[in-house]
Amino acid sequence: MDIIGFTISFLTFYGIYLLLSLSLNLEYGFAGQPNFGKVVFYGIGAFTAGILSVRLALYLSGIYLSPCDLQARIMLGYIYRDNPFLPTFLFILSIIFAAIVSGIFGYLASRPALRLREDFLGIVLLSFGEIFRIFMRTYYPLACGPYGIGGIPHPFNFIKDYKLKSGLYLAIIIILDIFVFILCERLVNSPYGRTLKAIRDDELAAMSLGKVVHNIKGEILIVGSAISGIAGALYSHYTSYINPDDFTPVVTFTVWTMVILGGTANNFGVVLGTLAMTLIDRVTALLSQIIELPLEINYLRWVFAGILILLILIYHPQGILPEKPLKTPALKVIKDGNTGVKKYFKIFRRIKGSK
Repeated sequence: MDIIGFTISFLTFYGIYLLLSLSLNLEYGFAGQPNFGKVVFYGIGAFTAGILSVRLALYLSGIYLSPCDLQARIMLGYIYRDNPFLPTFLFILSIIFAAIVSGIFGYLASRPALRLREDFLGIVLLSFGEIFRIFMRTYYPLACGPYGIGGIPHPFNFIKDYKLKSGLYLAIIIILDIFVFILCERLVNSPYGRTLKAIRDDELAAMSLGKVVHNIKGEILIVGSAISGIAGALYSHYTSYINPDDFTPVVTFTVWTMVILGGTANNFGVVLGTLAMTLIDRVTALLSQIIELPLEINYLRWVFAGILILLILIYHPQGILPEKPLKTPALKVIKDGNTGVKKYFKIFRRIKGSK
């Protein structure tokens, strides 16, 4: 057994899932939006990266063939070999476009969907995810239908050592994870994050205080969708092949399990919940390859996940790490004794003393 290879693969999938979990925690944990269509934005990012990379590589090489043709896929191998740094350029470009396109679709989905209440919103987004998958399976010209898109380049295709190549790709994922985690922490621990929680806890009260609830919920859905698109692009360039059936509702519910297990509205808890679920996922996938049983061992992951969720709901319903109070600048100002606030309290004490 290749321990190093398994570890790199495990951490790679963990990093991709962590982006999805952090984005869902923004949407549901802090803003209260039950996004049961998380997989659709993940898939949009993956297909945007795959289609853009493959078609652009063929176009820049003067080959005007459909990426669905077998001859085109054979030619892609020669293109990447003769232009060793082209895959790196395509990877950077596809990451940017995946975030933009997924964010745009997040905006389009938010316009009609966010006028619905929580349960109906979740059903609409879940349906949107299935519509997307069926469309990609049946519309051949865009993404080769049920055959999927192959020949998606690895950004470090010029490196021959597979472990070194995979390790560098893992380093990129870790950097993106750290960046997104810091972004989420800064966002939710700002006055804007306090507004998100106010909308989540009492939408009517937030509206009465002048908050444009629909716009704010739409904004956070755009941010979450863009992060999901980045995760999809990372997945497509890692596997080099994507198929519409890779993006079933099971992916959405896996991410939901990670967030609930770790603790909603707590990004550190999401990190732990994602780690636990990814470990179950990859270990069962490994066992299915090395152990022969009269049953499908991959289904055991759902048994373990179900047991974990039951234990969490019974003994620790708030997750591994419960939600904590937000650290907004307003709280910091009062704690540190800002000059304006300090002056206000001095005047208040004088008025109270004179009475």
